[in-house]
Amino acid sequence: MKKILYFIAVSIGLLSACKKGELVENTAYEKISPGDPKYSYLKILNLSPASPALTFYMDGAKFSSALSTAGTENAGYAYNGLFPDLGYAVTTPGSRNLTGKILATATADANLEVFNTTIAPEAGKYYTVYTTGQYNTTTKKIPSSLMVEDSRPLLDTTKIFVRMVNLAAGSPNLDLVKDVATGTKIISNVAYGTATTWTEIPNLGPGISPSIKVFVNPTGTTNPLQTSGSTFALTKGRAYTVYVRGIIGNATYPFSTTFYTTFY
Repeated sequence: MKKILYFIAVSIGLLSACKKGELVENTAYEKISPGDPKYSYLKILNLSPASPALTFYMDGAKFSSALSTAGTENAGYAYNGLFPDLGYAVTTPGSRNLTGKILATATADANLEVFNTTIAPEAGKYYTVYTTGQYNTTTKKIPSSLMVEDSRPLLDTTKIFVRMVNLAAGSPNLDLVKDVATGTKIISNVAYGTATTWTEIPNLGPGISPSIKVFVNPTGTTNPLQTSGSTFALTKGRAYTVYVRGIIGNATYPFSTTFYTTFY
């Protein structure tokens, strides 16, 4: 596991030619230790159904980046797109303007700003910003967002920790249940637009990455919103965010249960 993040601190912009065909890069790099109080750490997850693919900007400067299959253009982050997929992007603490624009290469509304919010990450802390609410194709706006602080749990190579975020539009309060719909309740009573604290998954079984089946029930019931549940292969020693997304009763953007690695 890499526990050191790197970013370009100073771009000197000088390439010195020692002799023809030989270049030496004179770019200074700063090594950043996790939780360095000089910086804040962000993930962004686009959970706005119908959202076009976006590039995110911090105070007007490009913040997110992804390559297309051709390896050249920024593929962007559409609905359920996570940046970065592992680890966190680095920014400076304080009041910041986070925006999202449709890709410059899009055939419609290229470079149009559709998301705009102000965040205030604190020094040395980790956060995930979720875009929320269905993308409005008339106003061409993402209506809302949620920023959650990602407090790191005390990881243990024999344990798996999870938290739950409820961002399924029209959702009632929810319970996360293990094994069967009437099984062990892991997390209880999660309202729409909220995130829980970390919870240890009980009875993991053997192996480094046990297969874990979970069901999401309306609180106080044993009637899962997905009758077959969801099966995840999770690795011991890590912490995961389990999130629900989509729109209740909508066939185009159905209710779904997904997860991503938050800490490892």
